[in-house]
Amino acid sequence: MNRRRQAVGKFYGLLALTAAIWGIQPLFIKLAVREITPVSLTVVRFVLISATIFLIMRWRHRTPLLPPLSALFPLFCMGVCGVAVNNVAQFTGLQYSTVGNATLIASTTPAVTALLAVFFLRERLLPIQWLGIIISLLGVLVLISKGSLAILLRISFNYGDLLFFFAQLGWAAYMLIGFRVMHHLSALGTTAWAGVFGALTTLVYGLVTDELHYAPLSPAGMAYMAYIIWMGGVCAMVFWNLGVKMVGASLAAVFLNIMPLVGVAAGVIVLNEDFYWQECFGAGGILSGVYLLTQARQILHRRNVRRRAHYRAARQRMRA
Repeated sequence: MNRRRQAVGKFYGLLALTAAIWGIQPLFIKLAVREITPVSLTVVRFVLISATIFLIMRWRHRTPLLPPLSALFPLFCMGVCGVAVNNVAQFTGLQYSTVGNATLIASTTPAVTALLAVFFLRERLLPIQWLGIIISLLGVLVLISKGSLAILLRISFNYGDLLFFFAQLGWAAYMLIGFRVMHHLSALGTTAWAGVFGALTTLVYGLVTDELHYAPLSPAGMAYMAYIIWMGGVCAMVFWNLGVKMVGASLAAVFLNIMPLVGVAAGVIVLNEDFYWQECFGAGGILSGVYLLTQARQILHRRNVRRRAHYRAARQRMRA
């Protein structure tokens, strides 16, 4: 039993580390896009991530490299949504907004994904989960408006914050399509091939818009790229999958609340970014809403357990 607890404790630490890696990643992206365009960064990132995953698959020998023909179009859609749209929008947004806002808006992924699943997959949500979605989205509105009613009425939001939210729509679509694709292809294969299609799509977009440029990176720029590609892209994904396998998806999702805290702190400490007190309400709304959404069944289960306990205690008092 103690060994089991120690093993679970280690995976808790791994999940917390993963969330911290993802939380600080926008800081390195913001620094990297000072030297390389968002389009170029996306292409290079996913070419190297996919190549690394293919090497891992080749080394393991147990995972087929080629996807089935029926999965090619869904993989292409995953590449467009989760790689081209998500990464280019997020990387561009960091040129206009803060690291803190990037990580806070990114934490709405469960809410956005659940909302899309209702409309496109006809999934049903519990009332408490709907409440979580509403609170999260209201938190986003408070965050991007900095609590100003005038900004909401004029609809004059920060361009970068709008791009962050658009990026989450792309990522939510990526996750929903990926859930279906992984019935026919391994998680590694799905990630690698979606990365290939996404890199190719972004490459074409960059050539058409003339946003694909080669520029020699400084040593610091190369270090930022290494972190974004292998720490945030490969290592964190492996760590996360190991943690989810050990403790379960719902419990692992709680650790994602670490991500915006690390992101906000990194932006304030390293880049001297402003974080207004009004934004704390938006951040609290986002995190509270996501917690209600991801932990709804556990919350209801604990409530039912307490009700049954109170009921049994009341019956025992009546008998006495």
